Amino acid sequence: MTRRLRICILTSGRVFELAYGGEEKFTTSLANWLVSRSHDVILMGSGFVGVKSKRLSDSHPIEEHDKDVIPEHGKIRVLYPPYSIYLLSRLVQSLLWILKISSINLKSPITIIHAQDTGYAGLAAVLSGRFLRIPVVISSHGIRHKTLESTVRGRLKKVLIKIEYKIDIFTIKNADNIIVVNPSIKNYFERLTSKKIDYIPIGIKVRKFQFSETDRDLVRDELGIDKETKVIGFVGRFSHEKNLFTLLVAFANVVRDNSPMKLVLVGAAGPLESQIRENIRKSGIEDKVILCGIRYDINKMLSSFDIFVLPSYTEGLSVALLEAMACGRAIICSDIPANQQLVIHNKEALLVDPYDTNAFERAIRLLCNDDSLRIKLAKNARIKASQYEEEVVFPKILEYYETVSNKMAIQE
Repeated sequence: MTRRLRICILTSGRVFELAYGGEEKFTTSLANWLVSRSHDVILMGSGFVGVKSKRLSDSHPIEEHDKDVIPEHGKIRVLYPPYSIYLLSRLVQSLLWILKISSINLKSPITIIHAQDTGYAGLAAVLSGRFLRIPVVISSHGIRHKTLESTVRGRLKKVLIKIEYKIDIFTIKNADNIIVVNPSIKNYFERLTSKKIDYIPIGIKVRKFQFSETDRDLVRDELGIDKETKVIGFVGRFSHEKNLFTLLVAFANVVRDNSPMKLVLVGAAGPLESQIRENIRKSGIEDKVILCGIRYDINKMLSSFDIFVLPSYTEGLSVALLEAMACGRAIICSDIPANQQLVIHNKEALLVDPYDTNAFERAIRLLCNDDSLRIKLAKNARIKASQYEEEVVFPKILEYYETVSNKMAIQE
């Protein structure tokens, strides 16, 4: 039997709030899984102000907001301050994390610190680990400074990106152990450091995303969509790197043929909401597009889709894509390294150049008209998703913790 570990998990995400995405889903699932295996877990996340932490137990796990919860429209909003203010607040947050970790460790020693990004959580983890002599594991869910190049705006963009890059490099070079969620990130980081980079993918609850005809009908009834209408769906943040405007243009071109279809967008609108609504209005497709906002019944939403589209310019390892695969949806996604690790073109999905609007239009038309191809892609995607079941992935992370912990014990 393995010894009980005391693990401090840090994420920059709001795991204690209602609005969160793929990284936060993964983090809460991992934390609860570790607790169910009798390990002691302290989960730390961001609040609207400052940091939040919680010690988890079997009787008090962290709530995973993937249940039948539908927020009242307009009640949950994600606020995005100017990036310079955001950066400063994150630096302050890192300091608060360090103080919190030191306080917790003083009461009962922490075995391992595991940060879920190379940025501010990673920075706090590395500095805490060095000061307290605790081994640090950093997980990278994407190449942060590369993603920020497509999201940060304004005159200070170059300066801010440079600061973020230096934080990433410092964290990578000073972490004891680094995990990446796909091989393309591994290849990139290996050019920046001589340290060993380990690949362990994200895990999801594959069984939870079983397609349901009942859920399909219920969601379509709720949204006012009949059974014959083809539904193209997207799940994710409404941010620049998700490339939603390309999807909107492609969809607008397709529905000009009076094809019976709807585009359903699920996620927090954030700073792009007004631009997205204006784009929809100018395209004359208000009656064809449904903005659902944040939903926590994603498994049911996916069942209502015929086609799932992920047009992102960049991804780490998309939880939304994995969930769509697990639900057995026909998928169109951008032809980028992260997605190439998950799906093969024309086998589990159609891979499309994210900069080619016409290619997305052709792919949507093809899958709407070709039932056999749609069924083939959906079936193969479902089979592929089984490799990412959390009961397969999480034991690998636990084994990794044990190796790291034993190595530190030998050194001491």
